[in-house]
Amino acid sequence: MPKYLPSPTHVFTIPSIYDGIKLACRLYLPQQLLDPRTPSQSRVQGAIVAHPYASLGGCYDDPIVSFIGGELLDAGYVVGTFNFRGAGDSEGRTSWTAKPELADYVSFYGFMMLYLRLLRLSLASRPGGEDIEAGVRLLLGGYSYGSLIASHLPSSEVVSHLFGDAIQGTPSHEIFLTARTICTQTEDIQTIQQPSLAALIQNAREVPQPANTTISYLLISPLLPPINLLLTLFLDLSLEVDTQASGQRRQIPCPKPSDQLCAHRTLAIYGDEDTFTSVSKLRKWSDEQKRTPQSRFVSTEIEGAGHFWREDGVEAEARHALREWLRQQP
Repeated sequence: MPKYLPSPTHVFTIPSIYDGIKLACRLYLPQQLLDPRTPSQSRVQGAIVAHPYASLGGCYDDPIVSFIGGELLDAGYVVGTFNFRGAGDSEGRTSWTAKPELADYVSFYGFMMLYLRLLRLSLASRPGGEDIEAGVRLLLGGYSYGSLIASHLPSSEVVSHLFGDAIQGTPSHEIFLTARTICTQTEDIQTIQQPSLAALIQNAREVPQPANTTISYLLISPLLPPINLLLTLFLDLSLEVDTQASGQRRQIPCPKPSDQLCAHRTLAIYGDEDTFTSVSKLRKWSDEQKRTPQSRFVSTEIEGAGHFWREDGVEAEARHALREWLRQQP
């Protein structure tokens, strides 16, 4: 039977680092991590799947988000979804520039880095546990508009330092506190009676260091010119952060999408009948990424698939492409 996202393990909100508005979030834990007998050496890996454009009805209940998330969950990933501002139960409105939405994604990115790090500490505390400093893996994904935002994210080093420098009372610090609380709730679900671990989590102050987080990308039906430029008002995206310091805002330049997508393991899945981006443009873009020296970018073109993946058999093909790519992960 095809796998879709089940009921979430955790439902919560976090503030956006852009302006503090509340974003609705969900977290799904794979069955093996809910089992207290899971060995400490188990790989800790997470994935974010961002939804399509909110103004056209996009939210984390989207069926493509669900089937992609379901495959990742079945593969052992902790799956996280969130609503951009103006979508579902999240506060605010959809912007014209995508800058606030970029900060929304980074907010959840930071949460996932923190949560996975604490989960790593949890596994290391189990009988026979070791290697507390072992790293985590995080897949940054999105469908349609979600893939546009994902491809413009700053580097993991920038995100790690952003949350590592969090000042009490800022959205970044509140996100850290939420990650700590959710990890404690995960321990309660696992019914592990380890007061020392609970104390460890409550006293934790560090965030994942860049070297300890391996990043990869997953883009479903990526948006290319001209539509991606229209959704950003032809602006170069940069991360804008509310510092809550005398009304000042911090501007953080973001790398070119191709720089990040080629430097990290990346899979793009698209259909040859996409109504938003012609297949000729998608093929040209994909070939350009692959030709970059030492590129780690791969793509899969699904015959007969449109942007919304409703055609007969195309969802199964996309699922297969994703499973094959995940199996090849080192």
